[in-house]
Amino acid sequence: MAETLQRNLRRSPAIANGEVDLTILWNRPSAAGAYACAMETASADILIFAHCDVYFPENWFERLDWEVDRLTRLDSNWAAAASGGITSEGEVVGRTWDSSLAPLFPESAGLFGKALKIPVPIISFDEMAFIVRRNAGVTFDPLVPEFHLYGTDIALEAQRQGKTCYGLDMPLIHNAKAQLSLGPDYVRSYNYMVRKWRDRLPVATACGLLTRNPFALPLRRLRIRYKALFRTSTYSTQRILDPCAKARELGIDRLLAAPLMEAGALKSL
Repeated sequence: MAETLQRNLRRSPAIANGEVDLTILWNRPSAAGAYACAMETASADILIFAHCDVYFPENWFERLDWEVDRLTRLDSNWAAAASGGITSEGEVVGRTWDSSLAPLFPESAGLFGKALKIPVPIISFDEMAFIVRRNAGVTFDPLVPEFHLYGTDIALEAQRQGKTCYGLDMPLIHNAKAQLSLGPDYVRSYNYMVRKWRDRLPVATACGLLTRNPFALPLRRLRIRYKALFRTSTYSTQRILDPCAKARELGIDRLLAAPLMEAGALKSL
């Protein structure tokens, strides 16, 4: 994990040069519990939560400032936002390059997710990287076990409190390895969420549908395991060595800068 952190998140330009503070949360019993504590002790209003295998390319944080300002003018009631957002129709909005999924999207050089002109309402999001506005008064449920579905939980909690969540188009690199099974840790998270949000389900998530149907998860686990054992995987189980080079190859820095330059918020590259 330390090597993954050094190769990816710590190499993000704004973090590497000290412009953006980084807090590392190691050896916690659950992500939601760790993040709930972070929310309590933080002083900033805008908090970014990210996995250690995420790389934020050049201009990502400048784009974040611009997007937050635009979103707040659009809807001052927002609580959370993410690049890998899931709409109520189950559509992924906001572009990402994910090393595990890149082979599935050769037509876009591995980038997946819908490009957006404006922020789009979402009901859940991928937890690889997301933003929470602390002053919205919505926080994480420390009882969500393990390291899954805590993003869906805070999105549903925001909705319950009358707040909103949005998908943003802020491309980044997720230097992940494909997970070819859903283990008992995921089952514990899933079952907790079903008990908590039974009256709100079904809800589309980045890992599949969260539903009251008791057969849905066992069948999904069997299907994933069968494919892993008996079919050639279309996913990648290898991380790339240089996420910075991949971001430059894809021109992600220019994608991030484009609307800022149009608005006069960033100097020409």
